[in-house]
Amino acid sequence: MIKDGMTKILILVLLTSTFSSCKIAHSLIELNKKKAKVYSFKFENKDIKYIPLHHIGKNEFYENLKSKVVDFKTAGYIVFFEQISTEFTTDSLLKDTIRRKVRKIKGFSGTYKEATEDTYFKKYVQQPSYQDLGVDSNDIRADVDYLQFINEWEKVNGVIILDSVDFNTSFNEKFNKGVFYTNKQYKRIVIDFRNDFLINKIKANDNKKILILYGEGHRKNFKKKLKNQRSENKTLSLMPKNN
Repeated sequence: MIKDGMTKILILVLLTSTFSSCKIAHSLIELNKKKAKVYSFKFENKDIKYIPLHHIGKNEFYENLKSKVVDFKTAGYIVFFEQISTEFTTDSLLKDTIRRKVRKIKGFSGTYKEATEDTYFKKYVQQPSYQDLGVDSNDIRADVDYLQFINEWEKVNGVIILDSVDFNTSFNEKFNKGVFYTNKQYKRIVIDFRNDFLINKIKANDNKKILILYGEGHRKNFKKKLKNQRSENKTLSLMPKNN
């Protein structure tokens, strides 16, 4: 019973793509929203809009989100969306190990909705596919893949050790495990590393109007990183040039 309760709490705080910066009460508020909120940022010569996501929520929220995505795309914005890719190039044995390590971090199998069946979250729906939200092939998946994610995790936090449960539980079976990392360790990769990747994608892209679809848990850190980037750029522009 205690383990099931802790699993529900873990799922709750992961739903907005954060663990350390998002309290449970705030997560519940996010899940019950019916309208998607738009945040505006300026970076270099680019107009950036940011709509926070959560992996399950009210059907009305996703309908409103799609409406906003369509409107922004009509206005000339390109969408940068979050989605850690399961596709990467390596041998089949390592690919299987990487997938099991990602599952160990996540703490459960399947989608967030599947992991929360028969619980308080039954009244919510799974986030629709990006295609169903108005995103198309002209838009950009601005996120890492499983291999990049695990390589960075192990470089920063140490090697993830898989046990017999990790190896013997198939990906189709129910899998609920407790957290083996600290909030700081989680944030450094799930938030910091992926936000750095996102910002580098923005800097490398020539589009002047960008709509970001990323988790609510990424937003404040993203804003901070943009501010730091602007400060660094200003400092570099003020440095004397060598003749």
